[in-house]
Amino acid sequence: MSTLYQFRFEYNAEEDRVLLRVSTTDHAEYLVWFTRRYVRQLWRLLDQAVDAHPDVARQHSSVAKRSVAAFHRESALSRTDFSREYEIKSVERPIGDQPILATRARLSMNPQGMRVLHFSPARGKEVSISLTDELLHSFCHILAEIVAKAEWDLNIVSAEPVVEVVPARLH
Repeated sequence: MSTLYQFRFEYNAEEDRVLLRVSTTDHAEYLVWFTRRYVRQLWRLLDQAVDAHPDVARQHSSVAKRSVAAFHRESALSRTDFSREYEIKSVERPIGDQPILATRARLSMNPQGMRVLHFSPARGKEVSISLTDELLHSFCHILAEIVAKAEWDLNIVSAEPVVEVVPARLH
């Protein structure tokens, strides 16, 4: 069974699409196109995945949920090496040399308790990647950056801390 090695997002202005490149430890590479509409759908799933973390889910207020999610995000991103270049050493493309166009997204859990993101085309084989909490936050962070670069005006951001303003009481 192959394991995720690296992923990268690239914006293609001519196609007005984002290309996800996923390489695995067994030197396979999978290419998936994301449209603006698809990213909007995918982001809802990613946001649900972040909110489903037990530490986040047990919070009662939305402010507390966002704060705990932001803490997890910052913790995960601090352990991620974003300076490493995507290595193009993959020689095999099991689903073909042309990227599939993702039209459906779903999220599941694998037996190890990791979230699995499934990218499905209208017809053909889907691409699935397993994400640890750290990889989930990195995936969200990099996707948000590429969407900003694409200027799609989707207003998506990874979990940011929420500051609740409480009016002062005068006595």
